[in-house]
Amino acid sequence: MNNIFYGIEKISLVDFDGHVSCTLFTKGCNFRCPFCHNSSLALNEKIPPISFDEIFDYLEKRKNILDAVCITGGEPTQNKSLPEIIKKIKSLGLKIKLDTNGSNPKMIKELIDHQLIDYIAMDIKNGLTGYAKTINTHPPLNDIVKSIELIKENKIPYEFRTTLVLEYHKESDIVEISKLINGAKVLYLQHFINSDNCINKNLHDVPKEKALEYKSFLETFINQVHLRGY
Repeated sequence: MNNIFYGIEKISLVDFDGHVSCTLFTKGCNFRCPFCHNSSLALNEKIPPISFDEIFDYLEKRKNILDAVCITGGEPTQNKSLPEIIKKIKSLGLKIKLDTNGSNPKMIKELIDHQLIDYIAMDIKNGLTGYAKTINTHPPLNDIVKSIELIKENKIPYEFRTTLVLEYHKESDIVEISKLINGAKVLYLQHFINSDNCINKNLHDVPKEKALEYKSFLETFINQVHLRGY
């Protein structure tokens, strides 16, 4: 079994709402979001992998305490062995939450079609015209749109989420986001907190008052809009 994990949070009560989960981190990402707080993983820094046998042994011993595993990154869907690894984890009776940037709809479809994930959280970085500046690279816009539609059309529970950053999210960007995910079930507007782990350490958060304005506007297009971390 390939070792695709480079970080582990053994017990988490916040990464998968309503579940006691273990969070596993993959390395490497095709985006370069300046506000990313997992820069060492996103930038492929030299970090030793964690043996999957070691992870599986831990999960097996704790399966009476844990009820889920959250797989995040980096970008997990870059790993071709992800379905095989998830199958192995699910053999323990654990639920799987996947965090993704939505750039690999083919992998997302495979995971959904084979009932390998129980919840998916996709980052909506910005409206389409703002994606390039927000992820600091050329965005695979067609794939992002495909992933959004795929997630919306399937029965699997999901959330979209946007981390609000003052330098990247203005009123016009919020309008574009409303069009991009119009009709979605749920969107979380997340509070950005700058830290030494960010790729760019000179960014700023959107004040709560402004975030509430965005929330109110977006509720016209999206069934549920929540603030997270404010």
